[in-house]
Amino acid sequence: MRVRGRIGFTLSASEVRNDILVPHYYDPFIPKRLRQLQRTHELVRVGSLLESGELTMTQGRYVPKIHYGTGPYPYIRTSDIANFELRGVPKHGVSESVYGYYAPLVDVRPDDVLLVHEGTYLIGTTALVTRYDTGILIQHHLAKLRCTNTSRLTPGLLVSLLLSPIVRRQIRSKQLASDIIDSIVGRVDEVTLPFPRDVPVREAIGHESYRVLNERAKARNELAGLFAVLDEALLRGDASVLCDWHDQAFSGRGTSILGFLGNRGFARSFALNASSVRNRILVPRYYDPSIPELLSRFSRSCDLVTIGDLYSRGALALGVGNEVGKLAYGTGAIPFVRTSDLGNWELKADPKHSVSADIAAGYATKQSAEKGDILLVRDGTYLVGTTAMVAEQDTPMLYSGGVIRIRCLESQLSPVLIFALLNTRVARLQMRARQFTRDVIDTLGKRITEVVLPIPRSASVRQAIVDNVGSLLDRRTNLRARATLLGSAVESADTSQIA
Repeated sequence: MRVRGRIGFTLSASEVRNDILVPHYYDPFIPKRLRQLQRTHELVRVGSLLESGELTMTQGRYVPKIHYGTGPYPYIRTSDIANFELRGVPKHGVSESVYGYYAPLVDVRPDDVLLVHEGTYLIGTTALVTRYDTGILIQHHLAKLRCTNTSRLTPGLLVSLLLSPIVRRQIRSKQLASDIIDSIVGRVDEVTLPFPRDVPVREAIGHESYRVLNERAKARNELAGLFAVLDEALLRGDASVLCDWHDQAFSGRGTSILGFLGNRGFARSFALNASSVRNRILVPRYYDPSIPELLSRFSRSCDLVTIGDLYSRGALALGVGNEVGKLAYGTGAIPFVRTSDLGNWELKADPKHSVSADIAAGYATKQSAEKGDILLVRDGTYLVGTTAMVAEQDTPMLYSGGVIRIRCLESQLSPVLIFALLNTRVARLQMRARQFTRDVIDTLGKRITEVVLPIPRSASVRQAIVDNVGSLLDRRTNLRARATLLGSAVESADTSQIA
């Protein structure tokens, strides 16, 4: 194996533990780095914290698929964790009765820390459960860590410790194949956490981590609340509706918008003339009569314009990504953004795959991404229609063929406005109706151009949308960058970088 430029290393038979013969389990960089940290850090095994009672570790429960989509209570799976938080729109929701049965068994509370301990690329992914995340169930592939004695270990500090480079490397080294997925179950207690010996530094990192993660969750819910009232503001043509959007920043099961997407109002049955069938499409929901009825209501205060019309007149540029091939994965540091790397209206700070600068340069004439671009998931299942706004810190990057890039070319057409309109209920309903199965996955294909956006005629409404949405996006982006620094601050025992 290659370890920081080394092709391999030797290991005596006496050093083999538990008959594990996987080379990366014995990564020689780890003990070397831990010895270096010993001068400035107290090295504590997770197992010791569990034995002393400072920390408890349990796992979630398996909920059968038959319960998916039966209600609004989020069932959090490994893919529903990104950027140190839970997705605001998790893939699956369950009914109140199902939640009532499993909730006492998983017992998720604010300040619990979730850790992916089974999966592949997501193993080691961490999130803090906040007061905005109550009313959830968690999958059995997630470990739930709870600090029971916060005199030394606080939830904020625990997250930062788990994000530190040396801990992430340890977790990766202990990741072994188990059946069809990888796992670190039974080996989490082997991980050594580097507590800064300087108590004020330790406390400062823990406090700042806790503040940042809770602020991000709050801003996430505020953004969800804003999108929840956006349709009403557009229908009424009244900017004052957006002035009260803070009241919609709900907690608990309101973290998810599954409630209105799951019960999206599609007509159970309706008649359709043969002459109304377009392009031989025979999927009933494509012709759902509730959508044109809803759009007609928007026409009173908005100009109804399709994405295709905006593209034709040169107001928007549309681009589709490329597949670089698995052999390119891990060859460098340029992020290769795939559909699962979009969530909570932003990109993952730590995407699954990255490629070399040379490979990225080879695609320079085929695709580009810059600050202010909108990425939209075209191919997938539950993620179709998911959007993210590209921030400065996200570039340079490549994006996959399952992603559409939307770029505003007209100066008077704000990217934030288009981004917000793509997240209205009426736009999401249209995308869901136009989603069709191709091969083994669903896709929007070229039907994205058919989606109608309700552009408000009122300049004050347009500006209110841009101001409110733009402010929240910027706040979350800044907090994401700050949260990313916290792991490094733990290892360097230096708080100046987060001051």
